[in-house]
Amino acid sequence: MITKINARKAKNLKNIGLITLAFSTTIILLWILGLNSISGLILGGPPMDLITAFSFFLLSLGILASQRRSFFFIFLNRAAIIGVLIISLITILDVFLANSAISLGNFVKVSGSMTVATALSFLLMGGAVWAIYSKSEQIKLITQFILFAILLLNTASAIIFVLNIPGDSASFLIPIPFFTSLLFFWLSAILSHKNAPQEFNDLLFGNYAGSKLLKVVAPYNFFMIVVMTFTLLYLINNNVVGLNSGVIIYAVIAVFVSVSYVFVVGIQFNKKEQEKEKFERAFHASTKEIQQYKEALDSSFLVDITDVNGKIISVNDKFCEVSKYDRNELIGKKHSVNKSGYHPEDFFKELWATIKSGEIWLGGIKNKTKDGKFYWAHTAIVPFKNERNEIYQFLTIRQDITQHTQMAVQFESLKQRNKELEQFTYIASHDLQEPLRTVRSIIDILNDEYSSKLDEDARLSFEFMIEATDRMSELIKGLLDYSRIGRTKKIKIVDSNEIIQEIIIDLTTVIKGEKAVVTSDKLPLLKAYKIELRLLFQNLISNAIKFQKPGTCPKVHVSVQDSLDYWRFSVKDNGIGIPEKNKQDVFAIFKRLNKRSNYEGTGIGLAHCEKIVHMHGGEIWVDSIENEGSTFYFTILKNLI
Repeated sequence: MITKINARKAKNLKNIGLITLAFSTTIILLWILGLNSISGLILGGPPMDLITAFSFFLLSLGILASQRRSFFFIFLNRAAIIGVLIISLITILDVFLANSAISLGNFVKVSGSMTVATALSFLLMGGAVWAIYSKSEQIKLITQFILFAILLLNTASAIIFVLNIPGDSASFLIPIPFFTSLLFFWLSAILSHKNAPQEFNDLLFGNYAGSKLLKVVAPYNFFMIVVMTFTLLYLINNNVVGLNSGVIIYAVIAVFVSVSYVFVVGIQFNKKEQEKEKFERAFHASTKEIQQYKEALDSSFLVDITDVNGKIISVNDKFCEVSKYDRNELIGKKHSVNKSGYHPEDFFKELWATIKSGEIWLGGIKNKTKDGKFYWAHTAIVPFKNERNEIYQFLTIRQDITQHTQMAVQFESLKQRNKELEQFTYIASHDLQEPLRTVRSIIDILNDEYSSKLDEDARLSFEFMIEATDRMSELIKGLLDYSRIGRTKKIKIVDSNEIIQEIIIDLTTVIKGEKAVVTSDKLPLLKAYKIELRLLFQNLISNAIKFQKPGTCPKVHVSVQDSLDYWRFSVKDNGIGIPEKNKQDVFAIFKRLNKRSNYEGTGIGLAHCEKIVHMHGGEIWVDSIENEGSTFYFTILKNLI
């Protein structure tokens, strides 16, 4: 940016030097050809005298030569500036020492002579051009003040010319011709710009608040003063107002207009500042939010940035923690340092083809740490593009999923083993039925053939054998039923109320025999496995009726609560309850908590219930007080898939 500004400064200085050279050369040629009056017609005023044109010629040579640093151009610069200084000094001395023998008029009889103000401008301008390339900051500062003085002098002269102020009011300034003042104005302005420090250039050409204020206020002040002054002079010269009253009116109007303008500008700046503050607050809030996102990302994910060739530019602490590499060991390297050798080369070729096309790549990559251990990372690689839509870097976000991967493998293995176990249980229980039936048939034949020949002990033994085979048959049947649960499962929309009513009808004989009371709240429609859900309710209600204290009428109540993603059911009874020490064992298969002589059963019903609840994505548990009753709770997932 600074290089461009310096180049622009040099170009502007060269252009004004060439323009001044062409203008002064033209005037000199007109004088040589005796056509100097034409210059007056061109300039719209008195012709520029020869000595002024020659001084501008030398000054332009000095400016153009100053841009070259060879010996010849340095010599030309110094010679031209010395010539300008000599001419301007002689002119000033000629005015103040009218009888001096060194009057410039003695040397140039036909050229006329420049005014003191013009000579002073040349003297100051020559000194400024001489010092323009000085490296001393102090000299540059002095030069800047000199150029400002030339600007003010010739601006005043131009204003006097434009406003047509009488000569007796400005005898020192008015002799400077208008176009001479204009040339001095542009020369001093461009030299000032060339000499100015960076802060000054920022003020004039920057986009800062001070620059904006200057661009808004300065033109207004200039034109307001010129217009109002011209108006005042016109009114005074035409006797519309007197001098004193005119000055008073001028002052009042100037103050009023200036204050009003400042108020308007102030309001505009306040609005912009308010918008800026609003933007800054939003920016700070956004920055804070981004920082929080970054902190959350850094705490959980491995993050790195690579250039377009895959070299690592930066990594976060999590990356170093997992990979076991120090940050200095990774910066400038490629991700080959983490390569595990697990993936084929085609895998990475496809990855690079995806991200170089500008698309995000997602997938799992197996990497290797510095100490040789392997880890899996779920990886997202995001291409970053510049304003020309070119990819310049990649952001990679990884999540260490090693444990999840191992758990997934273990889960799949466990599912396979469970499936094999269920198949084995089904086959085993099915195949055990046949030899058991054979044993029972032989026992029945022997009992029928030889019961009359056996004594009491032998007959009692046969009864034990028959009872044992019956129990064995029930256990095998229970095991077979357990293994069958869910084998032909199908999700349906099920009305829980209908299921309860069907169960009550099926258990009518038992309910009447035990004088039981089975009630329920209004129950919801469910997405469930209908057969298994019915078995679940039937087992819980049957147990509630069966496990009762002698002489007590069973009371069973089914209720439900809505728990966001689940329905939470409860089956409450007033039965014998469950001792605290046995609560953990109630759902174990074939686990009996009571004597067979007191309560019939195989001890598999609640195991069935647990398996069915798990099929529905829920959990089952029990709250119970011994001799007071039990409440079995279970949850059913609302949106079962």
